[in-house]
Order: sequence, then C-alpha cells, then structure tokens
Amino acid sequence: WREAKARAEMPIGMNPSTEAIVCYLSCKVYHRHRPMHMEPGRLFFSEIPRGIPERIKEMLQPIFSHINRDDHSERAAFLHMARALLNRCGWEGSDDCDGWLRLYISHFPCISCVAVSCQFVRFFPAIRLQMDFDNMWKTRFEPADKFGSNRFHAEGGLAGRRQRIEK
Repeated sequence: WREAKARAEMPIGMNPSTEAIVCYLSCKVYHRHRPMHMEPGRLFFSEIPRGIPERIKEMLQPIFSHINRDDHSERAAFLHMARALLNRCGWEGSDDCDGWLRLYISHFPCISCVAVSCQFVRFFPAIRLQMDFDNMWKTRFEPADKFGSNRFHAEGGLAGRRQRIEK
C-alpha cells in the first residue's frame, strides 16, 4: 500500500529535454534609425538553422558542459537573428543597430544559452534584449488550478510532498 501511495504522489511526465524546449522571438530593429528588420513572432526549436555561416556560429559559441549544447532553441534564435541583421547591415554595422528583441523560452536557459545571449549583446549592444522564461520543473510539479495550488503550498510544497512520500 505504501509503495502504491508513493507512486501515486510522484509527479508524472518526463524531465525537460532539449527537444521539448521552444523559444518564441519577436523584434523590431533599426539601422541608423531606419527600419531594418521586424519579426512579429517566430518559434525556434532545438535545431541549428540551415545556412548559418561559420563566422556567425563562431560569434555565438555555446559552452560544452557534459553534453553538446550547440543546438538549443535560444541559440538557434540568436543565430537566425545575427544572420538576418548582418546580411542587412554588414559585418561592420552591428554597432549601428538598435531596437528591441524579445524572447520567451519554455524553460529557464542553461548557462550555455546565457553565455550565447551575452555574446549577442556584445555584438549588438544597442538592441534591448528582453527575456522571459517558464520553469518546466515548477509547472510539471505544481497543480494547475488555484485550489490545488493553495493546497500544495499549504502542505509544504515539494518538500512537504517528499516528506509525505517518505512516511
């Protein structure tokens, strides 16, 4: 009975994987105060976009830590944007770009993706980068409705759930 109870209280689903994370990008970018690129909204997945020059891949380098992280959706979005902007303003014109770029990521970014976003800001310093992200761990473990969420927190959250399972 105790094993069945413990299994019933365990969270369902799988750990977030690279393939399960998506990045939504929108932007409005100007070059020397003239409209240059506008993206109302586009999804990026865990795949390097085709046709990205090696020089751009070298600009936005991932950090290798335990696994190869070059195909994360955030990096795919930044690679796409760098290519689109540099094709329009040239390699020497990135400092003359300004505007905004918004990213929403379905899970918090790893250290490699934070590094890639910092590298993007280095090459396009006047583009305001706004990022928001979800926490798949939280949304996976917490109840979806208000009543369940209040009960979950009143019972001690994840720590309380672990204690109940171990009893």
